[in-house]
Amino acid sequence: MENKVYLITGASSDVGISFMNSLEEKCLEKGEKAVVLAHFSSHEETLRSMALESKALSILPIQADLSQPQDVERLLEQAKGYCDCPDYMIHLPAPRFQYNRVKQFDWDGALHEIKVQALSLGEIGKAFFGKMAKKGRGKVVVMLSAYTIGMPPKFMSRYVMAKYALLGLMKSMAVEYANKGININGISPNMMETKFLGDIDDKIVEMNRESSILKRNVKLEEVVPAIHFLLSEGSDYMNGVNLNITGGDR
Repeated sequence: MENKVYLITGASSDVGISFMNSLEEKCLEKGEKAVVLAHFSSHEETLRSMALESKALSILPIQADLSQPQDVERLLEQAKGYCDCPDYMIHLPAPRFQYNRVKQFDWDGALHEIKVQALSLGEIGKAFFGKMAKKGRGKVVVMLSAYTIGMPPKFMSRYVMAKYALLGLMKSMAVEYANKGININGISPNMMETKFLGDIDDKIVEMNRESSILKRNVKLEEVVPAIHFLLSEGSDYMNGVNLNITGGDR
């Protein structure tokens, strides 16, 4: 049986690492193998270590700064060197989170955020969705945010703007390829306590935890199963969905 190919952008994130660990377990249980084209901007060491230790996954790290068009093109060329197109795509990249007020709006910073999260996905979709359509199958999961459901918190304009751009792109892609056998959906979890929050005051993380109905932030092991579901046959009748993983907060 041909090994399935996963393209994971932002694979060195905590979500990406957790997903690959879970995928490894599932492959070992089923006696299967898979290829993971693992994009990273930094934290190469973790991916290299996983690549050496994995028994079921062939992890191929690919470095690229997704805010730079030439880097995105290089990522695509390297990915095409491994396969005509991936079977599954998981889009996770995001710059480290920082609070910013509207009065601090920064054109270059906002554009950088949109490039990394949304424009890069547009280029990746342009490169691979047509080929997925010819195969008549494909699954794509996009990391959105709980802040695209209802009103967002204050002082997060740049991050929220980028996530809404990504949401709009995801839905546009989904409706365009819905009749081609490609399922394109997103997930919107509450705050997760990962290295993505490294620049945020611990008090703010605690306040978010206490304001939640469940009195805690969402766990990685509660987000990864949602990704697996959206990559499974169980999601064949789902397209353009923004899956709510907020514990009832939104």
